[in-house]
Amino acid sequence: MSNKKALFINMKTYYEAIGEDPFIALPMTFHVKSGLHDPEFVKFKKYYQEAAANNKKDHNIWIIKPGECTNRGYGIQVAQDFSEIVELVESSTRNSRRTCIVQKYIHNPLLISKRKFDIRTFAMLTSINGNLKGYEYEEGYLRTSSAEYTIKNLNNRMVHLCNDAIQKKSEDYGKFEPGNKMGYEEFQRYLDKNHSSLNVCFERDIQPQIRKLTADCFRSVWGKIDPYKRLNTFEVSYAPFEVAVIFHKLFFS
Repeated sequence: MSNKKALFINMKTYYEAIGEDPFIALPMTFHVKSGLHDPEFVKFKKYYQEAAANNKKDHNIWIIKPGECTNRGYGIQVAQDFSEIVELVESSTRNSRRTCIVQKYIHNPLLISKRKFDIRTFAMLTSINGNLKGYEYEEGYLRTSSAEYTIKNLNNRMVHLCNDAIQKKSEDYGKFEPGNKMGYEEFQRYLDKNHSSLNVCFERDIQPQIRKLTADCFRSVWGKIDPYKRLNTFEVSYAPFEVAVIFHKLFFS
């Protein structure tokens, strides 16, 4: 689960194994291994052309990510023009050791004060004598961008990527929220103030979906984690947390 390629492959395999459509939980994704002649890129090209033919220009935006060996937003680009996507894929897969994730970009996300955000949670998977248990922290946080969202400028990483390593370089970093962070309770107040008619409760409506996805992530690698059944071990997810240290038990093996 530690890179974008493995996350996609394991989740896709898991959902297909239980008879569910992977792209209900995941954006439409293509894992390109060997450049423009790769079967996955051929599938992507067909998908892209069909969307273009249906005049869904604003919906035909893609985020291109290195498949492995990166973090902090390094190498991630958002593009709409097909020739630019081709160039990014070729550049990413030129070295045969690297692959590329081409993923549908959510062009109309929920915004906080006209700015994009993502949600970070913190989870842990323990293994005691081969018995796996998954946990999630009760509290997480939102990471916000420093610039107003627009699809008119896809090259502005301050608009489209919420990674701290990127946002901290902005002159407006910390201007709207301390450290570009917002806790769940603060987010609930924002929803109550700005979207009261929707009657959205984070704890009731959103958090259960986060927990399901977290559990699905763990289940997707159930047979791969701790294959040697060490006496006591654990794996911690990539995302940090900063609010609380309360576990919510997700499931038992």
